[in-house]
Amino acid sequence: MLSQSPARRVAIAGVVGALYVVLSLLFAPISFGPIQFRLGEALKPLVIKYPAVIPAFGVGTVIINLFSPYAGPLELVFMPLVDVTGGVICYVVAKRIGTTFGTYFASLLYALWTAAGVGVVLTVSAGLPYLPSFASVAVSEIILLLLGNALLVRRV
Repeated sequence: MLSQSPARRVAIAGVVGALYVVLSLLFAPISFGPIQFRLGEALKPLVIKYPAVIPAFGVGTVIINLFSPYAGPLELVFMPLVDVTGGVICYVVAKRIGTTFGTYFASLLYALWTAAGVGVVLTVSAGLPYLPSFASVAVSEIILLLLGNALLVRRV
């Protein structure tokens, strides 16, 4: 993607961000809370091949979290930062390892990073215990990101 024009990179990021929002809204009743399933999360491994989409997940998170019953500074500022930093971690780890295993490991780290952030939000905003919140979100994040990796990331 680095050899593509800046306009094309922005366009791809916009499309990915919009898809993230739409796919996440499809399951809106279960896109928030301790048992969370956001189909859009499966797109996150695209950061490995297209690092320009990393900010798109931050913007997409702001938009989708406007619909959250827990909407507030944690959902609208902290979680987008979690998504962007998770995207950077995923990209760097995948490139550093440079193998198919590396892309799966990087996607797993991104899933756990996101679940850790959501666990903080649920603990602070909803008064839920951290570890069960983290664990329940981690299950769906791991499934979605590893599935997304299998479907979207063919090679490094």
